[in-house]
Amino acid sequence: MLPPKYLALCLGALTLHGADLSVTRLQTGDITRSVQLLGEVRPYQQVALFAKVGGYVKTLQVDIGDRVEAGAVLAELEVPELLADEARTRAELVLAELEYQRLQDAYKQAPDLVPRQSVDAAQAKLAVAKAQQERNATLLGFAKIKAPFAGTISRRSVDKGAFVPAATGGGAGQAALFILTDAKTVRVQAALPEAEAGLATVGQAMTITTEAAGAKPFAAKLSRVTGVVDNPSKTMLIEAELANMDGALKPGMYANVKLGIETHRGTTLLPLTAIIMEKTVATAYVYEGGKARRRVLKAGFNDGVNLEVLDGVKPTEDILVVGTTALTDGQPVTLAK
Repeated sequence: MLPPKYLALCLGALTLHGADLSVTRLQTGDITRSVQLLGEVRPYQQVALFAKVGGYVKTLQVDIGDRVEAGAVLAELEVPELLADEARTRAELVLAELEYQRLQDAYKQAPDLVPRQSVDAAQAKLAVAKAQQERNATLLGFAKIKAPFAGTISRRSVDKGAFVPAATGGGAGQAALFILTDAKTVRVQAALPEAEAGLATVGQAMTITTEAAGAKPFAAKLSRVTGVVDNPSKTMLIEAELANMDGALKPGMYANVKLGIETHRGTTLLPLTAIIMEKTVATAYVYEGGKARRRVLKAGFNDGVNLEVLDGVKPTEDILVVGTTALTDGQPVTLAK
């Protein structure tokens, strides 16, 4: 009785001899090497809205999840001190205008009796009064919190009647009244390793997938490259823009980013269905005289569909499309008709 090892080989040979395998040949084409990166979905633009002037929340027009247009009033503050200042500065402006006009008329009628310096001083007082009134009117306009761009309210931190202090130092240490997020277009950012940083250029093809948004891949182009390698991580930030009208991509999601980093054009390719990987060695089987002949390949890029073959087989040779079939060197095979 034959040992089990030889019996298995013999049975396999008999089985494969009856199998119908197809053949292919080397093809000429382009192949792109890609890198896989972990990225994050970020909004196209996002802003925290603070109050420029202090006051009490008089009205609230929006809440979390509301879609607003640019310029829409989100809230209005009650600012009685500013209203009083507005009335005062308006009265001071009227008085300054009357005084200047009176001195100017008197100077025209009797220039020897009215010093020119008095007219100039009145004119200066009028300019100061105008500036003060304009400043107060501007501050009063800040009592209405408006959306700087179209987006969605992603956070609201105030209620009607609450006192809101004026933000100082860019709002540091204070809670924003609202956070406005524009995610109709999103940015997908990833960190590219230093070794690949020199190959990244705007316009390279990217494929983006997120587990949370389902298995559907999103096609994109590399939009921006910082051109600077971060010192601690030794990576370079890259970014792609994606239209997100249906809202499937949520800011904050993790994303799997596939970036086509380098392309070889006009090279020889072989489908991966004709390739057998033996650890790190790529091999193929050539059809010769009814038998499979093993060849070791010098491999280049692998794009998941084709393998770049630099050496090991000739363009005129028929290469068996083995798929998942196990072959041995010299094993008889038949071709599909």
